[in-house]
Amino acid sequence: MTYARVITTLFGCLISFPAWSDSDSTFILPSGVEVAIVEAVFHENKFDIDGCSRESNICRIDGKVPYGSSFGLPKTYVKTIEVTFHGASYFLDSSNMYNAWGARPLVSGPVRYFGGKCSDDRNCDFRGVFSDAAGTFVAEWRIDDGYQTRTVLTSSGDIVDLFMRNIDPPSFD
Repeated sequence: MTYARVITTLFGCLISFPAWSDSDSTFILPSGVEVAIVEAVFHENKFDIDGCSRESNICRIDGKVPYGSSFGLPKTYVKTIEVTFHGASYFLDSSNMYNAWGARPLVSGPVRYFGGKCSDDRNCDFRGVFSDAAGTFVAEWRIDDGYQTRTVLTSSGDIVDLFMRNIDPPSFD
């Protein structure tokens, strides 16, 4: 085998393997809040899995029905979602969120997939639309006096539709 052929073969093998590192998507919302979503490759041995195969009617990951993975095991999981506003940063609850963001942009056509704002550096509201097709789900978070809570995590069609039409949570100022 020639040297060029060996290099071509090795390069072909390298680019055919999936990415084994975290993927990071960072964007700034119209409200000025910076959002960073980090996804990692899903490795079965890091999770407690029950079912999640074509032969099984159930799928539980760490005891919960996974969001974003309709058929079989997910490819990725959300490792962190960090929001930053006026120097204050918060990590939003990203548990049980799979195949969520990928390489999508913040906006695609008329749809923005993440929204929210902060009234100050200790009080914020956020919404996100994640995954796609049969796996689509939404989440909503609230930061009150510096403490974050995820208030919604669902794949319910009517709530997904509501969030897609109203990605920025309402203001009650």
